[in-house]
Amino acid sequence: MAKSYEELQGAAGRERFFRPARHDAAQLFSGEPPTLYFDDQPFELKDISGAGGGAAAPLLNVDDIFASVNRVGVLRLVQRSQEIFRARARHARADASEGRVFCGFALESDQFDLAELQRLNARAIAHAVPHPAIAQPIPTEYKSFCADVVAFVAGYLNLIERKFAPIEGALASTEQDEIARDLCASAAPGWRALVAQGNDLVIPIQRIKRERLLFKSFTETVVTRSLLEGEGWSRTYRKPMGYPGDFRIMNYIYDGEPVGDTIRARFLHLLSLVGAEPVRTRMVRLAELVVESVAGRPTEEPVDVLSIGAGPARETALILDAAPERPWRFTLVDQEGEALEDATARFARAHRGRRARCGALHVSFKEMLDPSPFGLQFGDKMVIYSSGLIDYLNPLLAQRFVRRLYQFLKPGGSIIIGNVNNNRTGMLWPSEFLVDWTLFFRSREEMAALASDIPDGEISIACDSLDAIYFLIVRKPD
Repeated sequence: MAKSYEELQGAAGRERFFRPARHDAAQLFSGEPPTLYFDDQPFELKDISGAGGGAAAPLLNVDDIFASVNRVGVLRLVQRSQEIFRARARHARADASEGRVFCGFALESDQFDLAELQRLNARAIAHAVPHPAIAQPIPTEYKSFCADVVAFVAGYLNLIERKFAPIEGALASTEQDEIARDLCASAAPGWRALVAQGNDLVIPIQRIKRERLLFKSFTETVVTRSLLEGEGWSRTYRKPMGYPGDFRIMNYIYDGEPVGDTIRARFLHLLSLVGAEPVRTRMVRLAELVVESVAGRPTEEPVDVLSIGAGPARETALILDAAPERPWRFTLVDQEGEALEDATARFARAHRGRRARCGALHVSFKEMLDPSPFGLQFGDKMVIYSSGLIDYLNPLLAQRFVRRLYQFLKPGGSIIIGNVNNNRTGMLWPSEFLVDWTLFFRSREEMAALASDIPDGEISIACDSLDAIYFLIVRKPD
C-alpha cells in the first residue's frame, strides 16, 4: 500500500547532511582502478563518490603529504599513462596507518561522472600498450621456478579433488580439519624449500624498483591466483582493512588453525601460514627479549611496557608466563581500533587476577612521532617495543621513530624493534612477491644504523630462531 506524503520520512541525525554514496574503487573499475595524482604525487585510489575520492600511498613522504592538507591543487585520474579526468580539488584529510597514509580529496567545483569514468577507464585499458609484465622479458630461471611452485600446489589440490572431495560431505568438520593439517604437514618441507629458492632469486633485485615490480606482476599473475581460495592468502593480498598485516591475519598466523568451508580451502590457508612462520618466531623471541631486558631489576618493581603498533598483542601472554612474579603494566598503542579491542579483551580474559594491567591508546602514527599530549602517557617506560611497524618505514622515518621512542625511556630501560631481514631464511619472496606485502627488508648493519644518532645508547642486534627477523635493542644507561 502506498504511503501518503505525510508518512514519508527523510534521514535523521547526522544523516540529514547528504553525502554522495561512496563506491569501492576496485569494484567500480573491475579490479583495475585508475591512479589518482594530486599535484603529481601518485596515490592508490581506494574509494570514490561524485564529490571526491579516498586514496592511499606508502609512508615514504609522509611529512610532505601531511603538509599538503587543505591545499587546493590539480587532481588527475590516470589509467595506463592515459589521463581520464582532471579538475581542481582540495586535499581534505590525511591519516597514517600501518605503513600507509590515507588521504581524502574533495573536488572544488566539478563532479565525478562515475559511469563516464568507468567507460573511459575501460577504453584506456583496451587501448594501452601491453602490460610491462608481458612486454618485458622475465628470466627463464624465474619462470621455471614459478612453474614449479604452481605444479607443487596443483599436485596437492589434485589429490584433494580425487581422494577427498568425493567424500567430503560425509566427513565431520573436525575430520576435514585433520585431513587439511596432515596434507599441509606433508607439504610444509617442500614449501619451505620453494620459499628459500624464491628468496635466492629475488634478493638480488629487491632494491631495483623496475625489476622488482616486473617480477611481482609476473608472480601475481602466474602464482598468486592459484592460492587465493585460501583465506590467509586472500586476506593478505586483497587487504580488506587497507593494509596486509591486519590483526586478523596476525591471529590466523598465531593460532595456526584451519579456516575455510572445504578441505581445499583449509589446506591452502594452512599453507599460507607455513611461509609466515617468522611472524610466530618473532613473537616468541620478542617476549624473551622483553623479559631478559629487565632480568637484573628487583622483581617487586613494576615494569611499565609500551607496545607501538600492538596489533593483537599476543606476546603479552608469553611475557607474563615467563615472569609471573613481576607486576607488569602494558600500554598498547595502535592506529586500528578493532585491533585494540581484540587485544584488550583477550588480555582481560586470559590474565584476570594476575599481577598485570593493560591499557590502550588509539593513536595515529603522526601523533606517535610528533610532540603531543600523548607524549606524557608514552614517557617514563622501562621497555618500549615494536615488532612490526618499522618494517613499513623508510630509513629516515625509521631513524626518527627510534630516536623519538628513546626519549620516552627511563634510565636503564630498553627499546626493542623487530624488522624482517634480507636473508634467504626470511619472508621476502612470499610477502613481497606473492601477496604484495611490501616491507623494508633490512640487513644487520641497516638495523644498527637506525640508532646511529643516539650517542649514549647501548646498541645490540638479536635475531629469531629462524634467522628471519632482526631485533634492534637500544638500552639507555642508568
